[in-house]
Amino acid sequence: MSRVVSRALSSSLARPSLAVSTRLGRAMTVAHRASASASDADAFVERLAAHQRDAAKLSFADESRVIVDGSSVGTLSTIGNADAGALAGFPCGGVVAYASDAVDGLPIFALSSLSQHARDVAADGRATLTVMRDGFEDVGDGRVSLSGVVVAVEPSTVRETYLKKHPGAYWVDFGDFTWYKMTELLACRIVGGFARAGSVSASEYAATKSDPVAAFSAPVCSHMNADHGDALRAMAKHYAGVDADEVVMRSIDALGMNCRMIKDGEKYGLRLPFETPAVGRKEVKEQIVLMTKAAAAASESS
Repeated sequence: MSRVVSRALSSSLARPSLAVSTRLGRAMTVAHRASASASDADAFVERLAAHQRDAAKLSFADESRVIVDGSSVGTLSTIGNADAGALAGFPCGGVVAYASDAVDGLPIFALSSLSQHARDVAADGRATLTVMRDGFEDVGDGRVSLSGVVVAVEPSTVRETYLKKHPGAYWVDFGDFTWYKMTELLACRIVGGFARAGSVSASEYAATKSDPVAAFSAPVCSHMNADHGDALRAMAKHYAGVDADEVVMRSIDALGMNCRMIKDGEKYGLRLPFETPAVGRKEVKEQIVLMTKAAAAASESS
């Protein structure tokens, strides 16, 4: 092979073809974009985590009361009675309707003597009621477990409260139904969402009162989600420093709004505290209007 041919061949082997160079360039660009995207996602999560950590929110005790007051169905876990066969002595869970007492927040039940849990509490009143936040979708949503003693009570002390929560429950007057209430709370456990869980003592729970605005969650959230989605996204940007593809208001309480935020297909919890606590529906509207205007002004000036 001549020296010229050999040199040309070596040179061609040393240089990648134009097609190969193009493919390498594209691959490097994709890798760079992926790295930048991952970095942006990390920054987003860090900003959100810092906001969530410092955002004003209810105490575990008050949040537990909001969840229990706001729902009407839970899982009652009892201890299988001696006549329960293979279930004797074992935890037995069943879905039941309940209403929370307006004064102490403890659950009231109307149970049929035909049910397993009614026979269980008649023999041993120790039980746990597990309640999920109204509108529960996944493990990112709150749930509460109340553990205590369930006993039979006089209808006159609980019937009106129960029927206010379940106005169509005509069967409570059937002969096989008995009124019960958890009259002694031993422990309360709350999981308020990802990285938010704790225990509430009986005395802490007893000191709570019904939240003054939580009962208005459904109509307020429905209105905001239907008509003011852009305002919610602007508030997330202004108050939490995060850009979201979508923000959905899930519930409200005296201190603020609980939202579900979607970013690049992922779901995140977002707390938007009111600038001043709300004591009624009028104040909730005032706070939301104030925050909407502040977010809009910040957006216009940026």
